[in-house]
Amino acid sequence: MFLFLKRFKKYIYFDNSSTNQKPKILYKSTINTIQKKNFNLNRGEYNFSNKNDILFKKLKFLFKKLIKINFIEEIFFFYNSTFSINFIIINLINFLKNTNEILISKTEHNSVLIPLLKLTKNKKIVIIICPIIKLLIFKNIFCNYINNNTIIFAISHISNNYGIIVKIKNLLNICRYNNILSIVDSTQSISYINTNLKKINSDFLFFSFHKLYSLTGVSVLYCNINFINKLNPYFLGGGSSILKKYTLKLKKLDEKFYFGTQNIFSLFSSYYSIKWFIKNKKYIFCINYFLKKNLFYFLKKRNKNCVNTILICSKNGFFF
Repeated sequence: MFLFLKRFKKYIYFDNSSTNQKPKILYKSTINTIQKKNFNLNRGEYNFSNKNDILFKKLKFLFKKLIKINFIEEIFFFYNSTFSINFIIINLINFLKNTNEILISKTEHNSVLIPLLKLTKNKKIVIIICPIIKLLIFKNIFCNYINNNTIIFAISHISNNYGIIVKIKNLLNICRYNNILSIVDSTQSISYINTNLKKINSDFLFFSFHKLYSLTGVSVLYCNINFINKLNPYFLGGGSSILKKYTLKLKKLDEKFYFGTQNIFSLFSSYYSIKWFIKNKKYIFCINYFLKKNLFYFLKKRNKNCVNTILICSKNGFFF
């Protein structure tokens, strides 16, 4: 299934926090994209371009099925997860006041923390850090850190630095009840935990393609449809706007955020690998859980701390 594991049979690859190995179907779809789908989006009305537009919509339907959302217009494709979180924060600047507070946990990734710290320089906004006790965020403690000035809550579903899995459903329900915007970094969890946005009710959620056994250079940003018209595209170009009667008008919904040439190589090459992931995700989740449970039990028994598991050599069924 994975060419890397077929070549190096004595190794077990656990480095999903950085990237993961690619299935064989990705190599075939990559060659197919170069040969048959190398045509730009929104750049003409000929047959090949129209087929790519249809494939682009079908790709969105795959993610609609994966994360359980209502509309494909709620999905944006950007360059990476860091770009997605910066895009959200830049758009939320206009909604923030000097008295507002942003609530985060102490396990946040630098891609989330650094843009928020930059935000505090432009406005006198306070960042509140919610404590984690015994690798958990307790609801009663979380509620004590919420007040009338809290406007944003940012959380990583899984922290690859600390190995913490946050039970975000109850926390996001508390945020929704208190009219607090929620931002979920699902980059580390999308290939490990089933994500259902109809249940967790997050306003924003983002993750990367390469976590789903696909190519790098593309991220998926989910935005609740109630906020799409309130967000502004800070980058403009061909495809994001139309010229009518000498006036420039932005396109509707998600189309106004697609400026210039899209990364069609990673988008279309990843279509079949993501389709493969959706078909086999229950087996992947089961294997990941089994390996995590047994590996950490093995290391704990030998009094070894393991935060970022990478490449482990296996010989005769034993780990080294």
